[in-house]
Amino acid sequence: MSAGMPVWLAAGRGGTPLVMLHGMGSTASIWLPQLEYFARERLAVAWTMPGYGWSPAPSELTWPALAKSLHDMLDALDIEQAHVLGHSIGGMIAQEFYHQYPDRVKSLVLSATSAAFGSRDPAWKENFLNQRIDAMRPYADFAEAAPELLAGFIKPDTSPRLRALASLSASPIQKEAYLNAMRLLVTFDRSEEFSSISVPILLLAGEHDTQAPPKGMQRLAQANANARFEQLPGLRHMANIEAPHLFNQTVETFLTA
Repeated sequence: MSAGMPVWLAAGRGGTPLVMLHGMGSTASIWLPQLEYFARERLAVAWTMPGYGWSPAPSELTWPALAKSLHDMLDALDIEQAHVLGHSIGGMIAQEFYHQYPDRVKSLVLSATSAAFGSRDPAWKENFLNQRIDAMRPYADFAEAAPELLAGFIKPDTSPRLRALASLSASPIQKEAYLNAMRLLVTFDRSEEFSSISVPILLLAGEHDTQAPPKGMQRLAQANANARFEQLPGLRHMANIEAPHLFNQTVETFLTA
């Protein structure tokens, strides 16, 4: 790994690789149930986003800089083209990567995300950010806040083992890195370009997800003829650990179609 390269986990070999990009409160290890499953048929890779954990932060945290980091990681792994699976902010990075480097993407799986974050109203964005900053004030670090944050994102009967994985995956994140990512999050808007994506797209939404509601993702699917929408029953925002078997099978069916 060269200086400045993101940290990643990888398993398996061959096939068209699957590259997985985590959400706001996670690192690469959140994808362990997927790495184990998909490695049976292909190379599966999960990154830790630049600025999180041991992944060096870019000199400036921008969408193009994150896309370039992903490009460099694929080069380091000798991956010419990949299926790219992005969850939440990872789904936004996946879209940005496609728009910057379309020839490197075989398909997109966009889980619990959108083509533009929230409202375009600057006052709404400022209020959203202030709420998130205020919510973090009582905590010395992000790991301390993670269990309470996660409680709202996963269904109540998620197994203790997978809840523990979610907390473990959050533990390397520095509080300031999380807030910096949040500041970037509110700037994302690729809604005008979504219809121009020419690779197959799978849009996944948990039935009870309040962060990326199914209605919004279903509308997004209608904006691109290459997109199909799947609602995952009974799930919230983190389907890949709430119901790994269902999530993995849904993605696998799409990848092999």
